[in-house]
Amino acid sequence: MPTPQKTRTKTISKSFRIDEAASEALEREATALNVSTNTLVNQILKEFADFDRFAKRVSTVKVSSSIFRSFLEQIESDKVIEVAEATGSSIPQTFAISKSGRVVTESLLDYVRASAMYAHLFEFNETDDGQRRLITLVHDFGSNWSIFVVHYVTAMFQQIGISPKLEMSDRSVTFTL
Repeated sequence: MPTPQKTRTKTISKSFRIDEAASEALEREATALNVSTNTLVNQILKEFADFDRFAKRVSTVKVSSSIFRSFLEQIESDKVIEVAEATGSSIPQTFAISKSGRVVTESLLDYVRASAMYAHLFEFNETDDGQRRLITLVHDFGSNWSIFVVHYVTAMFQQIGISPKLEMSDRSVTFTL
């Protein structure tokens, strides 16, 4: 299978005035990450453009993974399912409508990709053989998170009349469209 090539996005030059302390923090972080300050700023702005401004509309809270994992371990699986079904039938749609103006397969998958890339809820992998799409979400949050994701994804796609085939383990969820 050929390796997918990255598509280059168009860039433009902009000039901004920023707080001196913010500039120093950006330069230190860029050095620590071994990237240019320009690259780091672009990554931060892209995260805002692609995720944070829409996540704010659904009152997203950023919390450490250890706190998140601890909460998940304390919840009974029937409650996990209840929350997943309730939120999966509303939050992804709000995000998709805010971002693209419509709720379709691609806008929902874009939400899942963004959740992987920017919220770090799982790793997102996709294969498409022309007849079906296989999406695998790999995580380190245990079986309750897999249970949540299965019911969340099911509720999310039911809103547009799609019933994906789902499989799960304690560290991953795979669904086929």
